[in-house]
Amino acid sequence: MARAQEPVPEEPSPPKEELPTSSLTALYPLWENTGHVLGHRRLFLGSSNAELGLFDRVQVGVHPLFFLFRTLNVHGKVRLHSSERLSVAAHAELLVFLPGASEAFVSSNYVSNIDTRDVLLTVVPVGATASYAVTPWFYLHGTATVAGIFDDGPYRNRLVPGVTMVAEVLALQHHSVSAHLGEVGLWSHDFSALGVSYRYRRSWFEAKLGYFYRFFRDGRQGSPLIAVGAYL
Repeated sequence: MARAQEPVPEEPSPPKEELPTSSLTALYPLWENTGHVLGHRRLFLGSSNAELGLFDRVQVGVHPLFFLFRTLNVHGKVRLHSSERLSVAAHAELLVFLPGASEAFVSSNYVSNIDTRDVLLTVVPVGATASYAVTPWFYLHGTATVAGIFDDGPYRNRLVPGVTMVAEVLALQHHSVSAHLGEVGLWSHDFSALGVSYRYRRSWFEAKLGYFYRFFRDGRQGSPLIAVGAYL
């Protein structure tokens, strides 16, 4: 009787399958973004982005590697709208290119046709991004940005507009591929950008690899971009 009354131990339930997620940060700097924002007190630490989420509405951060290449920076993002399919956020950034920064690896991704070899240059991009889930495995990220260029030296102060579109396919549970298209300068046509990228995400770890072409009036330039990071 005692044995009959003993509870039967429950079998452990199998671990839940990790669902694929859309990108939090963009791979191509300055001109691309996403409408997604980190949760409250969540951290993302990576080679291209270090981000902190606040109040489930705000995200602040820096680009760590830029400091090594003489580019001071800080940025923030605020969620404007969030629904099952659509997320919209506004973003702003402050970049200070120290003298000689244009000769560094990352700087040419931000400022086109400008040489900062002997001058200090301040760039303030402001814009908005909408991320829309067409299906659970296909996302579109559209970004519109206006970069203000401020300088006391040989360059005139001006505003540079840019628009980008990223089509992201969550191909498998931990893998996604994206196509990138952008135009900077619009009527002045500083350059156009075209690229493809691959993202691997498993639990807390993320890695991105892409290759981008920039098309200027006098030719084109290709460059790879790599980023790794961890969600905490």
